[in-house]
Amino acid sequence: MNFLIKPIFFILFFISLLFCDTVSFKEGKYIEALDIFTYRDGNVSYSEAETIIKYQDGKTISKMDNTLTVHNRNGELLTTIDLGKRVEISLYFRLTKALFLKDFKSLEENFEIKELKGKNYLFVPKDNIKNVIEGIKLTLNKDETPKEFSIDFGNGDIIKIETK
Repeated sequence: MNFLIKPIFFILFFISLLFCDTVSFKEGKYIEALDIFTYRDGNVSYSEAETIIKYQDGKTISKMDNTLTVHNRNGELLTTIDLGKRVEISLYFRLTKALFLKDFKSLEENFEIKELKGKNYLFVPKDNIKNVIEGIKLTLNKDETPKEFSIDFGNGDIIKIETK
């Protein structure tokens, strides 16, 4: 019976990959406190229950429910974060998923969405979100997929994601 578990697991794993949305990206971060820019490439996959980010340097970040885990290139666990205690990280993952999947409906509760010239959008935060995020800019490709977006944080940090 145990000889069936491993093949069934791999079959289910590959089927779940078929139902994931995967996007390759270049991530740029400006860190105000250090006045530096950092860049890295990676890809992100979304399923109904999980978000997986794989960077080219080998680091993997997984978000499932209210837990975030970070593994190194060898699969060793580096850290686990309870997102119930780190609301800003949970918010970041919710925002990036909605932007990558162009799910404006899920953002309407926290943002006023303004369509600018062309395929450009500005997301102006409402209520308590203003304490964390100053604004979000999104540019779409001709085929309506995200080309790039940037999130300006209240502490001066900026994250810019460009799809490949």
